[in-house]
Amino acid sequence: MKKSITKSIVFTAFLILFVLSNLTVSGASSLKVTVNGKAEDIGTATVGKTVYVDIAALSQILNLNVTQNNNSINISNKNEDVIPEIIKEISPSVVGIIGNTKAKEGSAEGLALGTGVVIKSGGEILTNAHVVEDMTRIVVVLSDGSGYDARIKYIDKKADLAVIKIDKIGLFPAKFGEASDIIIGKTAIAIGTPLSFQNRNSASVGVISGLNRSIDGFYEYKLIQTDVAINPGNSGGPLVNMAGEVIGINSITTLNAQGLNYAIPIDTIQFVLDHFYKYGMVKRVTLGAEYDEDNVALYGLPSKKGLKVISIKAGSCAEKYGLKKNDYIYNVNGKAVNTTVDLNEALKGLLPGNKVNINIRRDGNEQSIIVVLDELKN
Repeated sequence: MKKSITKSIVFTAFLILFVLSNLTVSGASSLKVTVNGKAEDIGTATVGKTVYVDIAALSQILNLNVTQNNNSINISNKNEDVIPEIIKEISPSVVGIIGNTKAKEGSAEGLALGTGVVIKSGGEILTNAHVVEDMTRIVVVLSDGSGYDARIKYIDKKADLAVIKIDKIGLFPAKFGEASDIIIGKTAIAIGTPLSFQNRNSASVGVISGLNRSIDGFYEYKLIQTDVAINPGNSGGPLVNMAGEVIGINSITTLNAQGLNYAIPIDTIQFVLDHFYKYGMVKRVTLGAEYDEDNVALYGLPSKKGLKVISIKAGSCAEKYGLKKNDYIYNVNGKAVNTTVDLNEALKGLLPGNKVNINIRRDGNEQSIIVVLDELKN
């Protein structure tokens, strides 16, 4: 989605570095450019005592419009201009999902709706597991209004992700972004089907409000917090960055608050999809122990107490490699651990039989244990 500067502009001139207060230069012979704290590969030149930087490369990083008019170069912020283009580009990849729900105790069979995003042109669509898990019939409605019966191909309730399939080719897969681009304060766009099917492909814009959020008892991995307006029906729809790339799947909103919404981040999505396509399911590992979480960490406050082991399963890898009741696990493979979500994140991506380095405190003393992981049976 990031556009190159028009070729008609002659960039023999360079933009003087001090024009941009958020850009710094360091180094004497080979100058390095850092933009908002991130090192960038931008060409520089020194003429006399003045340092210049390539305006074409810099404008793309800062999301600027640059145009030339006679003897002047005009620079402007293109965020407002690019948002409609992003929505237009991503919309063919976003689908509405509607289906009959199973009757549950105390309720009759009904209708439910949600959102999905195309990930393969041959008809595969990513959504939340909670959108489709109880549907007896699933119908996908494309952006052009055409509808197709769908079936669940893969589902993982713990990660709240599912892939559904329709018999249709020639769809428009969305592009995935990078986890490194999920930064507090950056603009994000949500597209989905809020409240009613007539609102299909509604768009809302906001910012990323927080990272590494936990919702105890609901999600086993950490989430993105945003203030992008979402409502029931947005679940399963994409959270998109300013390059038009999916960086998350909108999953849950706080009904008794405003601007407090959560999305599954792209690194978790890619982890789950990778396992779907390799194994047909998500393979998880376990230490074979139960834990008592640090209340301070659960409240979102800084903590270094660790995760207390309260029981060890007989025959588990925890028992085999020397983990004991009342140990405090505070670090796994270099990642701090204070809650079960922290532990899940640290173990995410590891497979049964992999070795993991666990740092513990036992009776006030710190030590390290190498454990060969067991497979978690579903």
